[in-house]
Amino acid sequence: MKIFNKVSVVVLTVAFTFGLAGLVRAATTVSLGTADSFAVLAGSAITDTTPSVISGDVGLSPAAGTFYLTPVLTTGEVTGTIYAVDATGPAGAAGNNPVLVGAAQTSLTAAYTNAAGQTPTTTYGPIHDLGGAVLTPGVYNDPSSFAITGTVTLDAGGDPNAVFIFQAGSTLTTASASHVTLINGAQACNVFWQVTSSATLGTGSDFKGNILALQSITDNGGSTVNGRLLARNAAVTLNNTHVIKATCVVPPPPPSGPGAGGGSFAVLPLIDIIKVPNPLALPSGPGSVTYIYTATNLSTVAMHGVWVKDNMCSPVTYVSGDTNHDSMLDVTETWIYNCTKTVSQTQTNTATAHGQANGWDTYDTANATVVVGLPLTPPLIHLVKKPSVFVLPAGGGAVTYTYTVTNPGIVPLNNVSVTDNKCTGLPGLVLGNPGDLNHNGLLDSNETWTFTCQTHLTQTTTNIGTAEGSANGLTAIDFSPATVAVTAPGLPNTGLPPEGNTPWNIIIPTGIFLALFSFYLARKELTM
Repeated sequence: MKIFNKVSVVVLTVAFTFGLAGLVRAATTVSLGTADSFAVLAGSAITDTTPSVISGDVGLSPAAGTFYLTPVLTTGEVTGTIYAVDATGPAGAAGNNPVLVGAAQTSLTAAYTNAAGQTPTTTYGPIHDLGGAVLTPGVYNDPSSFAITGTVTLDAGGDPNAVFIFQAGSTLTTASASHVTLINGAQACNVFWQVTSSATLGTGSDFKGNILALQSITDNGGSTVNGRLLARNAAVTLNNTHVIKATCVVPPPPPSGPGAGGGSFAVLPLIDIIKVPNPLALPSGPGSVTYIYTATNLSTVAMHGVWVKDNMCSPVTYVSGDTNHDSMLDVTETWIYNCTKTVSQTQTNTATAHGQANGWDTYDTANATVVVGLPLTPPLIHLVKKPSVFVLPAGGGAVTYTYTVTNPGIVPLNNVSVTDNKCTGLPGLVLGNPGDLNHNGLLDSNETWTFTCQTHLTQTTTNIGTAEGSANGLTAIDFSPATVAVTAPGLPNTGLPPEGNTPWNIIIPTGIFLALFSFYLARKELTM
């Protein structure tokens, strides 16, 4: 019986260990702390062989007196602030601040340690080439080095918060004209390249993500980086490099109302917003930008309490659209707003639209990037998702969602993807669509691509569609939420997440552990 008891303990331990394995395998985001505002950060020197353009802050620490860049960055090459540890930085550098730039290096060290310490989900052999791979969120480790030849595609599977971490035991090297492509909600801000030695970008690389290098980072020339170049101990060498600090965008807040706890008999509101900056780019440097916002009503009920706000532009002013002057956004109306500001560096900002009807509040967001100091036009994408019904009878039923994807910008979009977090059957990466009028695989500004997805709902459900597309090394993303009410009484509040978000990866292994432990105790009683 003692043998049985020992075996039971071993089985129990193994089962519990493997049951919990899923809890630690997912990559978690890496906080950059004070280093978040920096596009380039170096430890020993920053050099620039050929004039580069950097959108974001630039910093050098702990080195002093070696802050050499050509030409002087304060003439427009940097659209953020240049920080050095002493007054020997380039002429006119207003950001000589040893405390701040030192804190940024401390934050970089913490971020580097965090990324290096996460448990790998995939481990490769030495000097693995990621070219040609399509990768899902996770932690990828090579005890030697990573290479990128051709294109590596990072697929977030519809989750805009998905994290990708690459742990290079030695170096990271990209080939000339290589690409890091983001699809299905993947964002450059959530991609981290932890490099134990040094990173080298081949000529003309199109790179996404934040490089956290222990030693140096070098661009061989003409690369575009949507992310950050952060070196702890050694130099960052630029060469006609375009560095655009990556900014995360988030889905709109969930709706709130009487049906949010389990059921509603009301027709729910659904608002939509488009945001278009004019101009989209300021190649000569800082300037004035007017954002134009268009709010429409996708539901069948008029909305009151309508407002539009922008996280980086204020005030947002109503212009026109309330044709009957009743202060209600009717289903036949389009309301126009605008906001004007001076944009001093490349930035991505988010507008939020709000409306209310039948006690429900509904929200939608729109993101747009304005590029400063670079002769390139950023992409824009817009997604409208509309359910076939807004209210289902008790017990639920079938719902068909229609997704309409358009390009409100002026540059064609490639790598277009469409996903939904609670409806399967969408194509993800779009390889062809009847709306592609000229069959070039690009979403042009005169095209409308349409998709459908059907699901069966048994409770009031909010799901979020995501559309994404790329151009000129940048990625545009838009979210479109929709709520369908099911006229069923609410269930008791159990404290567990609603709408299918129950954490089974915790409940199942814990249940297995408790069951095995009870079985072990029962057997132990029988042997006494």
